[in-house]
Amino acid sequence: MGKINSRSKGAAFEREVAKHINNFFEEIDFDYKVKRNLEQYQEVPHHSIECKRYAKGNWYKEDWWQQVCKSSGPNKIPVLIWKYDRQPIRVCMPLWAIDYNDTRTDLGYCKGDNTITMVMTLDNWLRHVLAYNL
Repeated sequence: MGKINSRSKGAAFEREVAKHINNFFEEIDFDYKVKRNLEQYQEVPHHSIECKRYAKGNWYKEDWWQQVCKSSGPNKIPVLIWKYDRQPIRVCMPLWAIDYNDTRTDLGYCKGDNTITMVMTLDNWLRHVLAYNL
């Protein structure tokens, strides 16, 4: 079997994620479409998304997280979506993003603090977090 082109594999994964997001938007009757873009996904309201697809591993790499945090700026939720071979798609985001509009600081973390993260499946992110923060 020939060597797999990692760039093609990554692009295919980005299209797969875009398809999941668009199917979800259609399910909830949200008139919006995302598509793969060479820089990032086109604007997803309040979110900056970075996708990573690799053969081996079991957890995200810190430099991936730093990359999406830097690209998200202060006004968007950084979202890292990754997948390794034979493992489910996972999503990492900051804990404060559970309630994007909550500005309280008495919880031990606050909006913009990306050091405390949570990881979930893609379906859980779509249904329980993205839908709430649109």
